Amino acid sequence: MTPNDVLKKYGSQYEFHKQTGMSHSSLGLWLKLGYVPEASQYKLERITKGELKTEWSEEPQEKAG
Repeated sequence: MTPNDVLKKYGSQYEFHKQTGMSHSSLGLWLKLGYVPEASQYKLERITKGELKTEWSEEPQEKAG
C-alpha cells in the first residue's frame, strides 16, 4: 500500500486517526516520505480486514505475454 491508498480510503488525516487510532501526523509523514512503514502496513491490513494490503501480502502479478 502507498500513503495515497491510505488517504483515499479514509479521505483525511482526521478520519484516518478517528477510525484507526493511529496518529494523524503519521499519515502526513508517510505522504511526505512517499511510503508507509512495514509495521504500519501490517497494522492497517488487519484494521481494514484486508481492504488495504501490505506490499508483501499481495499476489504476484502475472506478466503479460
